[in-house]
Amino acid sequence: MTHPALTAAGPVAPPRRPATLSALLVTTAVSALSAAAGAVLVFAGGAELAAENVRSVFDQLAPELGLPSGMGAAEAEELSGALWQGMIDSRTSSLAARGGFAVFLAVWLLVAALCASKAATWARVLITIGSVLVVLTHLLIIADYPPGAVGPLGWVAVATGLAAVVLCWLPANNRYARAAKLARRP
Repeated sequence: MTHPALTAAGPVAPPRRPATLSALLVTTAVSALSAAAGAVLVFAGGAELAAENVRSVFDQLAPELGLPSGMGAAEAEELSGALWQGMIDSRTSSLAARGGFAVFLAVWLLVAALCASKAATWARVLITIGSVLVVLTHLLIIADYPPGAVGPLGWVAVATGLAAVVLCWLPANNRYARAAKLARRP
């Protein structure tokens, strides 16, 4: 069976973009933007967000830690002094590092999505690698008591990252990439 682009005389019209490629580009952008939005929340919240996060986690885990009944974060903060501030500082730097990595991955995905408009294999490989990294990173963030809206944004990044990996390699995108490549040949 011959390909229509090979048997046609004269210039070959570029193929029509499949809906699966458009879905890939949108899904990749949503994954990147949700990762970046979570990072913005972390950076904007700074030490206050980290302190609130530590207090919330402490109150949640106090019974499991074997602490006296009724002892909460406020009491622990009074008793521990500099140790409590050390926990806040550690959580602040941990959240900032994760936010920085999320921004890096968001930029990676946005650039790869811009390059994937013709479904080039190399661009889809970049999207796949970036999406897998986004999924793994955000699963770790979600598992580590994320503050505020960072958790729901992380789940959006995970879901859309997984969808992007699947969409990258659908047969319609592979056919479009081959046809687009043939249409560009002289």
